Amino acid sequence: MPQTPGSCTTQKWRLIILLVVASLLSSCSSIQFAYNNIDYWIRWKLRDYVDLNSQQELEFQGALNSFFHWHRQTQLPKYADFLSQLADKVDQGQLENPQLAPVENEVYHFIESASNNAFNLMLPIVAQLTPQQIDHLQHNLAKKQQKTLEKWQRSPWKIQRHRDRQIRRESRRWLGSLTEQQKQLIAAWVKQVEYNPVLRNEQHMIWQQHAIELLRQKPDGYQQQLRGLLENPDQLWSDEYRKAQEQRKTQARELGEQILSSTSPTQRRHLSKTLRDYAQDFRSLASQ
Repeated sequence: MPQTPGSCTTQKWRLIILLVVASLLSSCSSIQFAYNNIDYWIRWKLRDYVDLNSQQELEFQGALNSFFHWHRQTQLPKYADFLSQLADKVDQGQLENPQLAPVENEVYHFIESASNNAFNLMLPIVAQLTPQQIDHLQHNLAKKQQKTLEKWQRSPWKIQRHRDRQIRRESRRWLGSLTEQQKQLIAAWVKQVEYNPVLRNEQHMIWQQHAIELLRQKPDGYQQQLRGLLENPDQLWSDEYRKAQEQRKTQARELGEQILSSTSPTQRRHLSKTLRDYAQDFRSLASQ
């Protein structure tokens, strides 16, 4: 299903949670390997932004271990049940008039629960960053943001083509081979939906400035304020950006519902099997 872009640097945190919840589902044979090794990926990505000292590294690894122990034992069984219930609905013929809003709400609840636990564990470590580390973090965040913006400005058509391919790939993962009608729906959506990277970049910079200022100044209650920025980045959104994000979310849901309502019996069987396979993988991981 198409995804709307995240709001700010908090994407980095939510990306971790999303990977844990769903994005690792690239194939049934790899999900357990990916989940069991995601902590290495997180540590590797962290180095793109800040270098921790030895004590911070130890505490960060301990926080990761605590998070994944909790997540494996308490969250994966819920994901498995959720996917099994979705498979049941597919088998019962509920794709004729699919409603994705309840599914989105449930996934959001999963992400929120995992995010809250992650923030509890990680924010005390973030509070230990030295002035030099904060400088490096600010520099690397700005550098990454500028690189992303320049990439789009150089070749917006490549970004559009990438989005088309990405949505097709995600759709094939769940449905198998796509029909020409479904491919045309995706292509039309990509061309129609407005994407303003300049506005997006501006919102990212506003969020980053607020977060970095909190880390530098450390006012009373700053950790709680920083947590608020991570949990609710939309509090800093402009009216224009909020409207654009809400519109994109609605358009993405509509595309998903159009694709699902157009599925063939073969595609529905593929979807049901994929959901059940992933559910079984989650149960296996939870029992390890």
